[in-house]
Amino acid sequence: MSVPKHLASGPGLAFRQRHLGGVAGEARGFTLVELVMTLVVVSILGVMAVTSLDGLTSSRQNVAATRIKAVLIFAQEWAMGSGNDTWVDFDEGSNLVSVYVEDASNPGRGNRLAMADPLTRSAMTIQLGTDGVGLEAVEFGGDEEVRFDQFGAPYDEDGDALSADGTVGLTGGGTIRVTKNTGLVTVD
Repeated sequence: MSVPKHLASGPGLAFRQRHLGGVAGEARGFTLVELVMTLVVVSILGVMAVTSLDGLTSSRQNVAATRIKAVLIFAQEWAMGSGNDTWVDFDEGSNLVSVYVEDASNPGRGNRLAMADPLTRSAMTIQLGTDGVGLEAVEFGGDEEVRFDQFGAPYDEDGDALSADGTVGLTGGGTIRVTKNTGLVTVD
């Protein structure tokens, strides 16, 4: 195989021989040291990528917990401000959180209305499970629903005051807690 004349000689010949492994057309392989160093760098990058993905799961759980906490607090504050009971319903099967408000002209759970989100004007719901974080264990006195009265106190689906703190568990960890009596909402 012949080397083109402009590459076989000239002012760049010394540079090509010293830094590029010879003149064009010469075959040169990788040394064992170069291969090992490449594998080390690729391994380090792989470990960093896996570590970042673990942090992503934790971030998704934190976002879901924060959203649920915000909805619970909003429903509680709405009940205290309006004097109408509110309900937050957790459907574990469909990973759906829905908020309802008492119809002032027709009170009671059976006549409740879907609460409108103040920003979107559509029903206030949170759909979980699309990013791997869903509802795992919801417990409000044996029910998957909590009601807040005009004082912000939490009740179960049957209208009984909570005898223990209500909890909403998320897949992979994270728990939202509604304190009995006071209704204080926290994330564990």
